Amino acid sequence: MLEISFIICCAMVVYPYVIYPVLLKLLGCVQSREVIIKNGTPSITFIISAFNEEKIIEEKIRNTLMLDYPKEKLEIIVVSDNSTDRTDEIVGSFSSDGVILLSHPVRRGKTAGLNDAAVKARGEILVCSDADAMYETDALKKMAACLSSDASIGLVTGSTYYRSKGEGRIVVTTSTYMKLESFIKRHESMLGSCVGADGAIFAMRKYLYQPLQHDEINDLVIPLKVIQQGYRVIFHDDLHCFEAPAANAIGEFNRQARITNRTLRALFRNAALMNIFKYPLFSFELISHKLLRFVVPFFMVSLFPMNVLLLSQGSIYYFTFAVQISLYSVSLFRYCQERSGKEGKLFNFVYHFVMVNASMLTGWMKFLTGQKSVIWNPQRQ
Repeated sequence: MLEISFIICCAMVVYPYVIYPVLLKLLGCVQSREVIIKNGTPSITFIISAFNEEKIIEEKIRNTLMLDYPKEKLEIIVVSDNSTDRTDEIVGSFSSDGVILLSHPVRRGKTAGLNDAAVKARGEILVCSDADAMYETDALKKMAACLSSDASIGLVTGSTYYRSKGEGRIVVTTSTYMKLESFIKRHESMLGSCVGADGAIFAMRKYLYQPLQHDEINDLVIPLKVIQQGYRVIFHDDLHCFEAPAANAIGEFNRQARITNRTLRALFRNAALMNIFKYPLFSFELISHKLLRFVVPFFMVSLFPMNVLLLSQGSIYYFTFAVQISLYSVSLFRYCQERSGKEGKLFNFVYHFVMVNASMLTGWMKFLTGQKSVIWNPQRQ
């Protein structure tokens, strides 16, 4: 029984990252829903969420104003969540360019701001973005074209690349983890709908927007609500924005823990979508992509003591034990390296994998103890 439990735990750790993507690829050979892109320019309301973004908000607004889209069809709303720096003042200086400022007198969080902006929006399409997410020039045209091409598509999302300064130039990075996420969402889209959106870059039909509770994670719950209304959520492989990475490992750890807490709350509130009889394909995607990924930390924690108890059962268990020791040792080394201010590129995937799963455990503890995460504090390089 111990050996069987060990094998099951190993399989559950591997499933969301290896087995599930392979299954998606195989299913894609049987069923594929390609989108035939047609040009279209519906009116758009571009919503920028901001809190104390004086260092970046001017660049963001200028980036938005320079996007290749008919100016008469583009409305820009900046939602300032009770910013205490010069954010409101800077946004106000663009009023002559038609930029609208919605400033909250008290902090309520990003989701509350989106609710307010959606009510005031005049556009047929809502585009949601972060203050430091810089768009490619043709991003709006790509999103508008997708939504104009197929009436069954309710939301389209892209992916975020991270940029940092290196050797006097801007370096754009895409980690193995990000490439895996893009692969999964691309193939989920081909089957029907992808799970979730990138909170920095997604567009949806305004009439599909439903007000969210303030503690809900908008980039997951909004797509779920779109799917519940009978529409598709698709991933555009050539739709990108660029952001600065988290300032440090602690900042990224806290961000992932917050995401886990809010995602778990969203999954349990929308448990109906995991009903395999009502949503046979999407429930498979939602359970595999989200739920089973968030329980991986528990299987990882279980593997170590089981492995110790199985050492006397054969050399294979010495090998798996050595793999685990190496995994955690390398991650600790990379963590110490980063804390000391040194940069390192070796074992980044391993380090990220362990760090994310450790932060998920923290998110679970917050979720199980009833802690809610509503507001956010940007921590960037």
